[in-house]
Formats: sequence, structure tokens, C-alpha cells
Amino acid sequence: MSSGEGVQDGWMARVLGLARLESPEGSQVRLERRAAAMLAYVGLEGPSPKFTVASLLWPDSPPTTIRANMRQLLRRLRLLCDGVELVEATSESLTLVPWLWLDVAQLKAAAEAHSHSRVLEIVRSAGSGSLLSGLELEDCDELSRWLDGARTAVEGWVRAARQQGVTQAMARGDWNTASALVHAWLQQEPESEQAGRHLIQLHYLQGDRDAALAAFERLRETLSRELDVDPMPETLALVRQIEKGTAVRPPSPAAPGAPLPLSVRRPPMLAGREAAWRELEEGFATGQLVFISGEPGVGKSRLVEEFAASKGRWVKIEGRFGDQAIPFAAQARAFRIHMSHRPEVILPDWVRTELSRILPELGGTRPPPLASEADELRFYDANAEAMRLLMDGYRVVVTDDVQYWDSASAKVFTYAFERILDSSTDKALAPRFIDCYRRGELPPYSANSVRQLVDTGRARLIELGPLSEEQVRLLLASLELPGAEAHADALARYTGGNPLYILETLKHLIETDGLRKDWPHRLPPPGRVGPLLQRRLERLSPRALQSAQLAALAGPFFRTSFVPEVLELSATESLAALAELEATQILVGERFSHDLVEEAIRASVSPVAARALHARLAVVLERSRAPALILAHHWREAGELERALSIQPEPL
Repeated sequence: MSSGEGVQDGWMARVLGLARLESPEGSQVRLERRAAAMLAYVGLEGPSPKFTVASLLWPDSPPTTIRANMRQLLRRLRLLCDGVELVEATSESLTLVPWLWLDVAQLKAAAEAHSHSRVLEIVRSAGSGSLLSGLELEDCDELSRWLDGARTAVEGWVRAARQQGVTQAMARGDWNTASALVHAWLQQEPESEQAGRHLIQLHYLQGDRDAALAAFERLRETLSRELDVDPMPETLALVRQIEKGTAVRPPSPAAPGAPLPLSVRRPPMLAGREAAWRELEEGFATGQLVFISGEPGVGKSRLVEEFAASKGRWVKIEGRFGDQAIPFAAQARAFRIHMSHRPEVILPDWVRTELSRILPELGGTRPPPLASEADELRFYDANAEAMRLLMDGYRVVVTDDVQYWDSASAKVFTYAFERILDSSTDKALAPRFIDCYRRGELPPYSANSVRQLVDTGRARLIELGPLSEEQVRLLLASLELPGAEAHADALARYTGGNPLYILETLKHLIETDGLRKDWPHRLPPPGRVGPLLQRRLERLSPRALQSAQLAALAGPFFRTSFVPEVLELSATESLAALAELEATQILVGERFSHDLVEEAIRASVSPVAARALHARLAVVLERSRAPALILAHHWREAGELERALSIQPEPL
């Protein structure tokens, strides 16, 4: 169906390009900017709180004025349509009426349904304009930020549709369709290296080697002029093939992936953890520090998060890969998290002075290096006092991935924990601490502390094991996935009862439409999730995979702002890559969704690529004045040993 068919009896609203309304008779009227922004917002976000939308449109007005302005806006929109309501407005919410055809809402629905041809059809009818083209919202900061994100999302949907359309056309040898799509893409995004690479390949597949090389030169000039970057390695590799006269295959179209149900993203119940929950209750009642140990993916984090939430106010801090090489890295991050949650807490001046050794942002005159036992004791006491003040009011403090904690942080935390326990006047209200770590991966200094605390009765250790076959069945029943329960026995055997392995296997079966089929004859060996994760990584776009690899090599210091700088991508390309990693549950914010995912990503980086990424990271981190140890690490991994050795460590 064309973009206008089936809507002749209703009104159409277009916010892609110049915002306008079209009547059933075909006449057009331009939309004022706030009316256009409101339609775009409700069309993309769905039914929305009325006052929230109004506050975005008039952010600096008092509530009575905001409500009056919204009534007037809806009235003017109704008059534009000869009295027809386009937005159903109650006292609480705004909803588009079912008979209104809104182009961006149709585009979103087509993108989510993986109907790439429909996406391109809507884009063609809109012309070359972006979402709310030419509209500025400089007086509406929050709405302007929303519009930036919405434009990025729309660009991502259109780019994915063009990519799919081009690859499908090239795979079937339909050069005319592929050429039209590529040229439309380049007209909209002339700096798109992905589109430029398709054009190079398209010329070569049609037998015009000179045109392919000329297209590469134009692409290289555009990238240099507009973005000040060189072509990516895959583009250079393609050109080398063309120069040698090597056969080049058309790209294979990617099969649209099935959406992952929410129940698989986060199972609705904890199966088989009743005994561990009872032990947690006992540890909570006695005020013991509780350690949870288990294999990767066994469900430690989920268990303690649900338990902590059941007790009242709680907070979670994490160790990260790479912390062990940097003294006080874990403790500094923990304090930053606590201070961000408790900005009202005022630390005594002497505590701030001591903590400035590991938290330079606390300011003031930096104290001299620790030169005696008395100096060290004062520093430790400051840590204990800061923890006591910042954790006051929490019922539970959870620390995850303790195996990554550096020795200095582990030592000072143990000291502070015992001080807090001994000095608490009301032990029933003192915060409870729960630490999680991978079985068999604690460094010796942490293992010794755990053993001593457990031996003296100040802590208890809970070993979390895999699920039994019956518990696997209970878990699958709770997910309500058609066809999943039939695979219960096979899943239990294949995964050994590891919950993460179960969920990763289910994701693989969903993505390959295997839930309703017999159990696959060939799968990676039981007890190994890496190959499954690797298969998911292979479905990522090159930009998304490179962004994930960058995050893995950057470790705990990764920031999403590194992606455009290190990989030399535009802001749009970076946002699209990061959005893809979020959607596929590779990244959650600036962290990997699970440490096994991070390990699989790190293993996917070739030695040559790793050295290049480490070198680019070092350059970016130097500009941001990162700690000396971090810079030295990246220069060393880049193979620049002399540069690494030339960096002077900072005194504590």
C-alpha cells in the first residue's frame, strides 16, 4: 500500500521534513512549531501525560499558564482541521486519534516490524527532510534534547532500511534498484562510509573497475574534508581486492532478528534459590557480612539485588576488570557512587583532605604522601568515617564482582567494615553488607580476608550452585515462552543448570526461530556460553562490534564519548552503534550486560586490531589527562614500550 492509500477519509500529518497537515481533499496547511513538536512527541512516545508534554513545550511558565497554553494549542489545532480532533486530550493524557495517519509513527511501526521496504516508501514520500526539519527549540531545552535523540533514532531506522534494501538488491543482482538506493543514501548522508563502500562494490560488481576506484577517491576526499578521518580498514581492504582484481561477492542481507521477550531479558522469578535466600535472611538478622560465591552466570547479582530490595533502601557498587592494577580504583569508584546518591552528606574537612588522595575532585591542598604508620592510620580512619556517614540510612550495601577489587581497596574496606561494626550503637539499624564474587577467581589478598572474616564469625559464605533439572523446568515455566518447556531436559543437560547459559541459549533459539523445532543436533559443547555469544556478536554491524571491542579494551574507564573520538565516527554513527549494543543487550549504559559478554568481546579482538585500538585510546586519554598508570597500560598494550616507560607514576 502506498503512503497515502487507505487514508482518504481522514487527516494526515507529516513531521518528516516540513511539518504540515493534509486534509482528506488533499489541501495542505503548515503546522506551527509547538503543534508539530507535540504530534511528533506523542506519535513516537505513545500516549503521554498531558502536563509532562505541556511542560516540555513551555518549560519556564507557571503551571496555570502551561495548562492554559496547552488548551489554546489544542484549540488552534482543532480549528486548522475544521473542528476535527486529531489528539484525544483528557485531563491527564494526550493520545493520537486512531484515524490520524502520522508519518513518523508509521515509520517507527514499520521499523519495529522489520518492514524495510515500508520504511523506504515512507521516506520517499517525505522527501529528503529529517524529523521536524528546520524546526528549532532553543527555548525548550528538554524538548530540544528529546528531538536530538528522536532524530538520531529516525536516522538509524532509515539507515538500517537502506542497508537491508541495498544488500537484498545486490544479492539478487538488481543493480538498478541497488544503485538508486545507494545514490539516495549518499544524497542524504554524503559522508556515510557505509553507503560509499556499497557504491564502490556496486560499480565493481557491474564490471566497472575504474568507476569503483574513482568512487573510493571521492569517498576518501569527503571523509577527509567533512570529518577529518581516513577510511575504515574494511573499506581499504575492499579497495585492495579491487586493485588486485580479486572476486568480490555481493553482501549477504541480514535476516531480521526476532525481538527478545522481556521475560528472557529478566526472568520474572528466582527459581531454586530458596535455601540461599534463607541464609541471606540469617546473615541479615545477625549483622554478618555475607559473601556470595558462584560460577559466572549462576545468578549471584539477581539474587542479592532482589533480597536487598526486599529490605528497604539499598545501594550497589561494582568492581571492574582492570581495577587490580590501580591502587584504590575500586574504593574511589565506590565513594563516587555513594556521594552521587547522598549529596546532602557533608564530610568533615579532615576526611575530605584525606580522601582527596584518591578523589582529587574533593579539592583543597593535596596532603603529603603517606610517610608513617600514623599517616596511614589517619587515611584509613577517614575512609571508615566517610563510609559510616555515606551509608547511614541504607539497609543493604551490595558489592558485585569483588574478584576485581584491587589490594589497597580490599584492605581499606575490610578495616572500615570492622570499624563500623564495632562502633555501631544500634546494630539492628546498621547497614548490612553483601559481597559477590566468582568462585575460584579471588586474588590471594581477598581470599585471605574472606577466610579470616568467616573463621571469626563476622561473615558467612554462601556457595551458589547451578539449578537442578526440576528448577530449570520451573524457570522455563515462568518465562511463558511457547515451545521452551519442551526443551527443559535438553537445556538442563546443555547448560549444566547455569541460568545465564540457559537464557543465552534461549536467546539463540529465539533469534534462529528454533524454539518450536527439535533440539538442534549441533550446538557448542555444554557448559560453554562463549560460542553462543560469539554467534550473537557476528550479527552486530561492524561499527557496533568495534564500539564493543573498544569498550572491552578500555575496561572500567570506558566512556561512550570515546567512541566517536577513537573510532573516528560521526555523532550519528556513534549513537546508532551504541543503540544497537543496548538493543542487543551487549551494553547497558557504559557497562557490559555481563562479564562473560565482555570476555567474549575481548576475545574477538585480533592482536593487530587490539594494538591499534590501544594506541588510539592512549591518545584520547592523554588529552583528557587520565591517570599515568592507565596511559602506561594502553601504550604498553599498543606496543609502544618506550612511551609507556617514559610516563612517570603519580605519588599517592
